[in-house]
Formats: sequence, C-alpha cells, structure tokens
Amino acid sequence: MELFPTIAIIIIFVLVEAFFSGCEIAMISVNRVRAKQKADAGDPQAQNLINLLNNPEVLFATTSLGTNLAVVTSTAVFTSYMVFTFGESGDWLAMLFISPIILFAGEIVPKIIFQNRADTLSPILAAPLIFFSKVFSPIISWTCKATRSVSRGVLGKNAENGKTYSRDQIREILSLDSQTIHLGPTERKMIHRIFNFGDITVEQCMTPLVQIDAVHDSITLQELHQVAIDSGYSRLPVFHQNMHNIIGLLNIFDLLDSPIDSSPITPLVRPVHYVPQNKKIDDLLKELQTRGLHMAIVVDEYGGCIGLATVEDLLEEILGEIEDEFDKPEKQYENYSDGDYLIEAGMEISAINDTLHLDLPIDENYETLGGLIIHHLEKIPTAGQQITVDGYRLTVKEANKRRVISVIVRPLSEEEEDAEDEDEH
Repeated sequence: MELFPTIAIIIIFVLVEAFFSGCEIAMISVNRVRAKQKADAGDPQAQNLINLLNNPEVLFATTSLGTNLAVVTSTAVFTSYMVFTFGESGDWLAMLFISPIILFAGEIVPKIIFQNRADTLSPILAAPLIFFSKVFSPIISWTCKATRSVSRGVLGKNAENGKTYSRDQIREILSLDSQTIHLGPTERKMIHRIFNFGDITVEQCMTPLVQIDAVHDSITLQELHQVAIDSGYSRLPVFHQNMHNIIGLLNIFDLLDSPIDSSPITPLVRPVHYVPQNKKIDDLLKELQTRGLHMAIVVDEYGGCIGLATVEDLLEEILGEIEDEFDKPEKQYENYSDGDYLIEAGMEISAINDTLHLDLPIDENYETLGGLIIHHLEKIPTAGQQITVDGYRLTVKEANKRRVISVIVRPLSEEEEDAEDEDEH
C-alpha cells in the first residue's frame, strides 16, 4: 500500500465524520422557534429542517450511521497500511496515531464550529442529511424499529413522549405576535410569572408589617372576638410588647370552642413559622405545603419581624390578585377629571406604569410610589410636600410619621415642565 493514497482516503473519511458529527450537534443546537417561523414564511431550507427535526429517529440514525462508517473506514485503511509497513507492531501504532486525529479533527473541532453556527448551517445541512437518510434508508428503517422496541421495553409509555422546549425557547415563543401563537395577554403574563417564580424572594411578595392586623398577647377572648369581627381575617398574628416581636398565631375558629369572656388568649396561641426575608418563594411554598401551614412570619437579619407571607400571597405571584369574600374591592387609584391621579403610596411603580400607562422612574432603591418620594426627599414627607420627577409632579396628599399614605400624580405638559425648570434655576 502506498502512503499518499492512504492519507487521501483518511482525510476524506475524517471529513465525512466531521460532517455527520457536526450536523448532529447543529440539529440539536438550532433554534426551533426561528426555524419554524422561517418555514411558515415559505423558506424551503427551513421547511426541510423542520421536517428533519420532526423525525429525530431518522435524523440521529443518519448522523450516527454516517459517523460510524467514516470512523470504521478511516481506521481500517490506516491500520492496514501500518500493518503492511511495520508488521505486527503496526496495529497498535495505527491506533496510537489515528485516534487523536479522529477525535480532534472528526469530532471536537467540527462540533465546536457547527454548534456556534447552528442557526445558519442547519437549514443548509438539512437537504444533504435528507439525501443520506434515503441512501441509508434500509439500514435506518431496521435500526429505528429495533430502537423503538428496546425503548418501549425499557421506558414503557414514556418512550413516546413528545418534543420538549427549553426555557429560553418558550420565552421566545411567548414573544411572538398573537397571529403566530394563539395566547392571550393573560396567559402570556401567567407563563412569564411561572418562569420568574423561583427568582422572587419572600420580601418582595410579603405583606409589610405596617399593613398587618395583629393583636397584643395581653388581650382577652372578648376583645379578640371583636377584633375578629372587625378585621374579617381567619388568622391573626400575636405580638409581645411591639409588632416587631410576633410570637404566635391565632386561628379565629378556635374561638368557637372558647367562652367569650375576660379569659386570656394565651391558650389559643399557636406556634408561628419564621422565614428569612431572602428566602425564595418557591422554596417557601414547598415548606408551607410540607408543614401544612398557611402563613409564615418574615424576619430580617436581626430577627425582627418585617412582614408576613401567606400561601395566597405566593400564588398571587402567578395568578395575579386573588380576592376572597373578606377582601374589599378597593381600587388603589382614582382618576380626576383634570388628568391627575390619586394613588395609594403603597402601589408599586411597575403596576402604576402598566395600569395607568405612565412612565414613572423605576429604581432598585424603591418599589412603591411612596418609596420614590422618600428616596428623592431623603425623609418622610408631610402632607402637601411635592417633587417633580421625569415629567410628573408628585404631591403628598396624606402621610403620617412613619409613611406616605396617598399621592396625587400629575403628568406635566411641556409648558409646565419648562416652567418647573425655570423655577428651579
């Protein structure tokens, strides 16, 4: 055997191996959503690609068969040459030299190249792969039948599972227009919320301490009875000395078996579950389900209570606002006839912008309208104080020593903005 023909044959089959192994990784890495869009738009290459991707058994049987045939042929040719030249020692010398070439030139390098250019190359490669699948069809047909039989035997019904999409692919699907994907805004928003669910901390969805109805541990059953009627809640936190020291929880249904008198509430107080403010809400939901609890008290790094989180609060991060029979259907804002808005200071800036189509500035230093005003003034404002920010005049309508309660938001016209700027200068 001569050297140069042998080298030429090896190069050819290593390139064949590179082609099939590269095709395989390109097909795995291609963006299905974009390919489907192009196919629906009438792109013939994209249509070939989608047809191939919809038949993964044939696709991977073709690439595997092509790769293996190329590896076996190049190895056999080189081994024959080495044995012919060096005798018996040529066998292991052949394996020593050909293995790195096959691995590096036939597998690693093409896979890196094809994977990085998967979206560009895959539509082009689809037609040749379809051609080879027809050339190899007798072998592929038998291989697919054998694979299905083994898969059913090992995996049972799961062997026929449908295609799956990655998180990023689903996000891209959701970004398509309503004519391409038949999903309403509510469904889109809910799916986005599900994706973001594991990234939200308890602090972000809890009810802050200032908004909690809680009772002192020294009150009587008679007083508790009146509080339960006034609040409408079935569970009430119990604190000792101050609200930052919540020590337990009262289930109002326990009052049914208790006399309405001046007896202390202590025997009815149940233990409460504490969680850190940075705990992820998906972990908390599992924890509450496991323990059979409905709420947890949120504490900061110093152990002080800063709020509470209920199962309802957690589910609202997916489903949106959930109202029960005790919830008051009060709007957090009111439209004035002159274009101004009266807005609760506790309403989040993002919700204000979405609901009222405003463009109030969002910053990591605050979440609510009240927080925006405090951030700019660097103090708790009094009623009547106002600031101008990004084309809006924010006037504090109501506030107390601890927080802002309500704010009047006025979108400024260009003339009013110019007048504000002149006043500042």
